[in-house]
Order: sequence, then C-alpha cells, then structure tokens
Amino acid sequence: MLIGYTDRYSARAGETLEVKISSSFRTDYRADLVRLYSADPNPQGPGMDARPIPAAFEGNYRSVEKSARPGSYALIALAGLGDIRDDTISIRFQPRLDEDRSQTLLALRTADGRVLCVSIEVGSPTVGFDGTSASLACRLELGIWYELRLGLTASDVRLACYAVITGERIAHVSVARPDEDGAFAELSLAARRRENDAPVMAHFFNGRLENPAITRGLHLPDALAPVAADDGSILASWDFALDIPTDRIRDRGPRSLDGKLHNLPARAVRGSRWTGTEMCWQHAPDEYAAIHFHEDDLHDCGWETDFRVDIPLDLESGVYGVRLSCEGTQDIIPFFVRPACGAKIAKAAILFSTLTYQAYCNYPRTNYGPAYVARRDAWGSYPHHPAQYPEFGRSLYDVHPDDSGVMFSSALRPQLLMRPGFFAYLDDKGSGLRHFSADMHLIAWCAAKGIEVDVVTDHDLDAEGVAVLAGYDLVLTVSHPEYHTGRSLDAIGDFIEGGGNFGYLGGNGFFWRVATSEAFPGAIEIRRGESGVRMWQAETGEFYHAFDGQYGGLWLKNDRPPQALVGVGMSAHGPFDASFYRRTAASRAPAFAWLFDGIEEEIIGDFGFSGGGAAGFELDCIDPSLGTPAETVVLASSEAHSSEYNCVPEKIWNPDVHTREWQAQQIRADLCIVPQKAGNFVFSTGSIMFCGSLPANGFDNSISRLLENLVRRCL
Repeated sequence: MLIGYTDRYSARAGETLEVKISSSFRTDYRADLVRLYSADPNPQGPGMDARPIPAAFEGNYRSVEKSARPGSYALIALAGLGDIRDDTISIRFQPRLDEDRSQTLLALRTADGRVLCVSIEVGSPTVGFDGTSASLACRLELGIWYELRLGLTASDVRLACYAVITGERIAHVSVARPDEDGAFAELSLAARRRENDAPVMAHFFNGRLENPAITRGLHLPDALAPVAADDGSILASWDFALDIPTDRIRDRGPRSLDGKLHNLPARAVRGSRWTGTEMCWQHAPDEYAAIHFHEDDLHDCGWETDFRVDIPLDLESGVYGVRLSCEGTQDIIPFFVRPACGAKIAKAAILFSTLTYQAYCNYPRTNYGPAYVARRDAWGSYPHHPAQYPEFGRSLYDVHPDDSGVMFSSALRPQLLMRPGFFAYLDDKGSGLRHFSADMHLIAWCAAKGIEVDVVTDHDLDAEGVAVLAGYDLVLTVSHPEYHTGRSLDAIGDFIEGGGNFGYLGGNGFFWRVATSEAFPGAIEIRRGESGVRMWQAETGEFYHAFDGQYGGLWLKNDRPPQALVGVGMSAHGPFDASFYRRTAASRAPAFAWLFDGIEEEIIGDFGFSGGGAAGFELDCIDPSLGTPAETVVLASSEAHSSEYNCVPEKIWNPDVHTREWQAQQIRADLCIVPQKAGNFVFSTGSIMFCGSLPANGFDNSISRLLENLVRRCL
C-alpha cells in the first residue's frame, strides 16, 4: 500500500506543507505535484483531470512502511515516588465491553521491565506480577461503576473489588510479590506496553476510569470507605476533573506526578459521582471526573515527515495534490493553496468544506462488497476503501466497539474518502460521488467556463475569521457544508453583513456544531444532541464539548438556524437519487429574470451525475418560523421525490400536528435568493446534488447557465 497525509489541509503560497508517507513496496516511490481540476471516475462524466506542475520536491524517495497505532491510554512517570510497599493503589472503573481478550486497567512497570498489571480477563478483574496471576471470583457487569483497591506489601499483592453503588466488597485475591522487584518507574492506564520498553501499547480497555490514587497504608476494608485526604497519606491522586480541555492529567499529590493522555480519549463525560442535577461539566466538574478510553481512538498517526512541499509565491490558488506512484500503484493527497499574503486575489472564492470532510473521514458505510469492487475495477477508480483499513481510525458517524459514539475526528491520518476518484454509492444514474470528489465538479465547471476563482477552507475561517474572505465579491460553497464551528459561521455571517455575495450550492448545510482545540491540533469534536438525523446520540448529561465547553449538537438548537443565515435549512432526506426543480412565477419577475437569462425551460435540473438530477438526497427549504428572512424569494422548488424520502425528525414535534400531509410538503428543495440591505445577496440551491448537474452535456445545460449568470453578475 502507498498512502500518506499532510500536516494540514491548506497553506498560502509561500508556505510549507509537511508530507508523511507509508509505502509497503521494496522499491523507491516517486512523488510529484499535480493541480486537480476534476475527480470523477465515471467514464460518462467529466473524468479525472490531474495536471503535473514542476516542483522542487519532485523525485524518488525510499519506501518505508509505517503503521497507525490506534487505542487511547495514559502514561505517568513515577520519578521520585520510591518503592511502593504497605501502600494502596485505587481506581474506579466502568467496563463497557465484554470480550475474551485482555483489557488493561492499570500497569506499573519497573525500570528493569517487570510489570504489575491489573486487567479484565474474560470478564473478571485479574492481578498479575512477574508471571504469576490470579483472578477475582466475580464477573463484572457492563455499565456498572466499581472500585479496585490494590494493596502492596513486602510479600504479596492483594486485590479487592467493590461495587461503588452499594460499597460492598464483592471479591478479593492475592498473588506473591518477588523479593527484589525494584521501584516502579511508570504507571500506564487503559493499556500496557506490548514488550517492556517497546513504544507500542496493547491490551486496551474499553470503558471509563476515574481518580487513580496511591495512598500510604493498606486500605482494603470489607466495605468501601474513603481514604482521608488530609492526614498526609496521599502519595499521588490524579484528578480527572482538572484540565478537561487538555491531554494533561493532574496529580494533586505532593510530588505533582502529572501524566499525559494519548490518542484522545473522551473527557467531559459522566463519572461515578454524577447526580443528574447538572448537565454541563463546567458547573460540576467533580461529577465529570472520568475519562472514556477506547481501543480504536486515534489522534495522530505520528508518522515522520518524508519531504516538504515549499509552495512557490507565484503559485495560483487552487486544488493541488501530492501524487505518489510506485510499481503501478498511485495515490494523490489533495491540499488547497490560498493566495500569498498581499498577492492579487480573484473576485470569487470557493469555500471547501474541510470540517465536513474531516467529520466523514474514513466512514466505511455499509455498501462495500462485490458490487462496489466490480464498479471500482471497471472504472479504475480509487482502489482503497475505509472498510478495508480500520486502523486509520473512525469517522464521527461511527460507534466504538463498546457502542459509544465517536466524538473526535483527526486530520492527522490518511483520509481515504478525500481522494480523487473515490465514489461513495453505487449510483445507477450517475457517479455516486460525495464530498471532495463531488465538490470537484464545481472546480471542473469553473475551468470549463474560464472563471477564475481562489480557494479557501473551513479551517481557514475557523483560524482567521472573516479576514480570509476580505476582498472577494462572491464566495461559493461546495455541495455539503454540514459541519461548522462558531468562528467559521461568524466569518460567513460577517462577510454577508459586510456586503459580500454568498452562494450556498449545497444541502444539509450549517447543521452540526463542532469544536477545534489548540491542545489537539488537527482534531474536531462533536456532541450529537437530542435531535437531528444521527447515527448515535451523546449520553445524557454529555452534550457539552470538552474542547471549548460549549453546548454541542445542532446549530438550530444553539439558536443559529441555517435558515437565518442562508434562507433555507434541512427539511428532508432520502436515498441517493434526485429529482428536478420547477420554476416559480417569481423567477420571471424583472428583479430576478437575469438569473434565468437563456433558460426557457419550466423544469430545470432533471439530469446530472449525482442521482440523475439536481435536487436530491438531502434537501433544504425555507421556514419563516426558523428564521428565513421575509425578503427571501423562492425561484424554484423541487418535486416528485420518491416515497423513501422523509421529513427530518427535528421538525416533527407532534404527529397529530405535523401530519403526514404536512411532512410531505417539507420534502422539497427551495432554490431561493435573499436580497441584503447593502445590495448584495445570498443565493441558495437547497440541494446537496446541485453541483452534480453542472457537467451534464459538456457543461451546457440549464443548471450550468443559471450558475454562470449568478457568478458573472458578481464579477
């Protein structure tokens, strides 16, 4: 396999990107630079178009195979703690996954590599030391909080397990302790080293841990009782309620033996002391003093940089890729180039939905199988599918092995969906493209029409705000700008309010709230709340982000509905097929007739490479009750969608009020324009599949003409 990733999605001309590659081949691979214009593998479509560009990094590189190492854990150096004898180690835990393999709760390692481990083995707590082990005579129940006490004497190690809710000691056992085992140098939580000092961790725990501590004396009573914290007995006590937005776990003990989390386990989750009286972790941090670990968490693959892309100052803004090739295998890693600081910019910019790309990153879907492989081979499309490579991490649409939702997604790993030629669906009427490959239809259209545009990304808006859009007369989105941070939404709103024209060319946009963090570069977080079409839901009391402490879920539930920003918001969803728009009388009014200049048809968009039409899959319509401005004008609406389409759940409060007839009226895409006070406008298509119609008939069609009229009006 030949695969890689860059250290970020975009850079300005004059800046540098780092590229990290893994190659399983024995021969050298070659790397060069290409500019991407089209990414559709369908032989009937606009095709794949990657044009070589001379670059300083172009050349051959030695193949080195690298691995991803998923699984979250904590490491704590125990420097200065000394020998642990006649002392007690305690930790609370909540198991979430019952499986036959070993799950580590904690492991203590000596400087010479001896390991004292407490783990769950076939459902039972087990203590092992220097080759000797013993299991408690009990079987743990999933979702129940327990406390383990580990008493270390000069001759043995004693393990007791308590049920937190009752305080009952449910089992205890002991194993012999070697005479000369030495002082412990390291404590690991939720995993242990595979082989002594090896950096590879293994035997991951799936569940929650809380408040590990080391105290003087043996504290293994018949019933659970707290250890007094004010008598000097605390040697170390790690309080997970502190520094929740970071990867630091702080020790309240006298030596400040702080530890570090790896691979982004979930914080701001309910602990054993949660009472249900507070739903926000910032209001009662002691009730959220737990960390949820998973065997498949992944923040950063941590691959070494193989080479750098020094972007020339005069390189045009656009979509580019690092192309890799070796023994007939090829991979292209896309990235976006913004204009250099102070350079001349185009009059229009395309805003690429990198936050959404990251949310869906490596989503395996369920359609990978013989039919998918047959089409992939027939088309010669991108050869890899996320279902084949779970080690590259999960998407925000997946659940972990313990069925908890995946709340974090990172860009610091290979992103298989964000590849030219990747198709998502077996589309009998088109190409089945989603996200990046589908969005390249807009770049191909610009090239075909000779329209000069710059490119920017969601991440740029989140980092720099509206300044990223300064000087542009028009900003266009791509097909699916679903995920946004507060800062990226602010930037779009400020651009419109400042007189900029904005074209929303997709559907299901500005829907879910995500957060970014300086503490975790490249990562985003989501808490899926009590509404919205979703694959999982955050647990009760866990709707607030750990990264920024803000309430998560739908932007609608954060009082920032998309209807107030762009006139329309998601109203319906269905299968990957599409219908058409029918024009309204308003589309022929003098104030808006310019948009339809050269278009005589009453029905537009009954064709395309996404489901066979311009209006489908996920649909947005106006809704004055949710903030659609009164001056919004609907120019066309879709109709004739299949019976498999449904109204979104957040709109259905009461089936007696929101009847099936009412719901049927919501199943439409409204193509509309929202005039602004400064004379600018917002234009929205209400459909995720709109851009898929642009390439039809060699870019000569009613949807193409409509968009060209819009763009040229602004230029």
